Amino acid sequence: MSVNRRDLLSASALLLGGPALSLRLASARSPGAAPIVLCWNENPYGPSPAARAAVARSIAQGCRYPSDAEILDLEQAIARHEGTDTEHIVTGSGSGELLCALALLCGLEGGEILAAEPTYLELTDYAHGIGVPIRFVPVDAGLAHDLPAMHAAISASTRAVYLCNPNNPTGTALPAAEIRTFIANLPPAVVAIVDEAYMDFATGADVRSVADLVGDERQVVVLRTFSKLHGMAGMRMGYAVTRPELAKRLKQARMTTPNILAVRAARASLDDREFLAATRAKILASRTRITAELARLQLRYAPPQGNFVFFDTGMPLATYAQRMKERNVLVGRRFAPYDSWCRITIGTEPEVDAFLQALRASVHG
Repeated sequence: MSVNRRDLLSASALLLGGPALSLRLASARSPGAAPIVLCWNENPYGPSPAARAAVARSIAQGCRYPSDAEILDLEQAIARHEGTDTEHIVTGSGSGELLCALALLCGLEGGEILAAEPTYLELTDYAHGIGVPIRFVPVDAGLAHDLPAMHAAISASTRAVYLCNPNNPTGTALPAAEIRTFIANLPPAVVAIVDEAYMDFATGADVRSVADLVGDERQVVVLRTFSKLHGMAGMRMGYAVTRPELAKRLKQARMTTPNILAVRAARASLDDREFLAATRAKILASRTRITAELARLQLRYAPPQGNFVFFDTGMPLATYAQRMKERNVLVGRRFAPYDSWCRITIGTEPEVDAFLQALRASVHG
């Protein structure tokens, strides 16, 4: 959890510039100002210029469905990006829709789903709602997936194992080698669902995608999204990479198909690499600033690998959240059993300035 001097200096250099800090903070706290929303893991920099232009050009076609040709074009672009072919790609209205579809498939086939606790709940909440049994395995002392414990929890009724890597809300991530070994030791009938929504922000050693595993005999589904790095959370576009036979079943289980604006924006965003790289750099620099301040305040935090940080406020979360709300900053909800821990989204540079000032005041208040 230490921050080295080089990281901190690099973050400071990248984030310098723009209006004076005092003016930005005053604006953030001005009476009647809209609250700073840092509770939803959104990318505040939004879609790329190319994606925005694609949406603007498509407004008049909002009465139309996306054509089969442009959906295929998007799938081909995603396949090239993933180093595979379109038979392995399933697009959806956000990766959340595909998680729900996977839960539905597991429910139709019977059996239970295994997941970490805490983790992202889209799949498990949907599965619970349709009657699929869920078994949770607590994260380890480092707030990461406890793979040995998860493997020990597998039973004859286990149908799927859900791994969110990097994990939400803890932000921790497992090396690809550990995930590969875990998947290799799964029973053949168990589907490994690997949610890589935050992988674009990962910097840890060997923390990388395992999408190439879909080419072997194991049942693996890797999910990615345009909601995070691409800044398209409100437009809903995601995809899965999996074996062709599982891809066909997943397509049949989808509830809908992506809308024309999302399809065209996603296609344009894939090629806007300069903007994506700049957005990533700003978020990582701000992440370093936040962890440096947490370390200075002697507040524990999980090693972050996403666009958010999970840290121990040192007080009941309700107390901390109220203190931050009084300073016009909205922070994340409680994630049991971590009653004093808070998940904070990395906002824009002025928002991070305001958060850090409110953090100091709240901790010492």
